[in-house]
Amino acid sequence: MVQGNTVSAIGPFSGLKEVRKVVLDTMKNIHPIYNIKTLMIKRELAKDSELRSQSWERFLPQFKHKNVNKRKEPKKKTVKKEYTPFPPPQPESQIDKELATGEYFLKASQKKRQKMEAIKAKQAEALSRRQEERNKAFIPPKEKPVVKPKEASTETKIDVAAIKEKVKKAKSKKLGALTAEEVKLKMEADEKKKKKKK
Repeated sequence: MVQGNTVSAIGPFSGLKEVRKVVLDTMKNIHPIYNIKTLMIKRELAKDSELRSQSWERFLPQFKHKNVNKRKEPKKKTVKKEYTPFPPPQPESQIDKELATGEYFLKASQKKRQKMEAIKAKQAEALSRRQEERNKAFIPPKEKPVVKPKEASTETKIDVAAIKEKVKKAKSKKLGALTAEEVKLKMEADEKKKKKKK
């Protein structure tokens, strides 16, 4: 039974524990359906004699807690203006504006001519802007300056004498497989090296 902020319940001790948990969670803004669902699953598991001794954690649902307390701020914040007891100044009427500029005293034909001149000036400005945008396509892009190849420095010049020596050494070397005598000599030399190392 619920009366204001007070909840009263009658029943067995284990049942009262569950009711207390449901009520407290409801006051913390957690919907009671989550607790009722776990209670229903526990009742079904209690009927199975094999599962009584095991842990029921794997069967119970895991609900994600959403933080409801954080209110989303509106995109557009309205800033309140300071209160002033004086009303805002009255906006100028069309006649007042014309009197200030001097148009009020002009004839209808002169007013018409002024309007036409203003329209033509606007049109000319828009035309020139459009023409500039069209001409942008014909402006060539800026090219990068051509880099001239640097002259070969004296340090990187080829040493001809060293190359000639290398060629002579390569010619003196024998190419192909070693003869039987050379293989025996090489094996004996390797064995001597091994003995010296030991």
